[in-house]
Amino acid sequence: MANAPESGRRDLDGPIKANYCFSVKNITVSVDDALYHAARVAAAQRQTNVTALLRGYLTAFVKGKAPALNEPQEAEDRKNREELVKLFEQSNLVLGFEPSREKTYER
Repeated sequence: MANAPESGRRDLDGPIKANYCFSVKNITVSVDDALYHAARVAAAQRQTNVTALLRGYLTAFVKGKAPALNEPQEAEDRKNREELVKLFEQSNLVLGFEPSREKTYER
């Protein structure tokens, strides 16, 4: 790979060339340096790039599955619900189970 440094990892600041079989539109987003760096790191940790992250978010947003920026409480509520569901799935808790009276007071 032309952008690969000697460690074998891709240079994240190098150009990425993409060949599309369909028409795409480019958009420009202005962010501060700290957000730019954090987004690049987050993308690299997911083995993708910032463009793919933004594409994924926009796709989810137009389908109503991602919060709009002016919906902070709804976004926080959704995140909390998703985290709660994840915790329930990871636990061995069986909801709705009611032991018999004998089981409850078994010694």
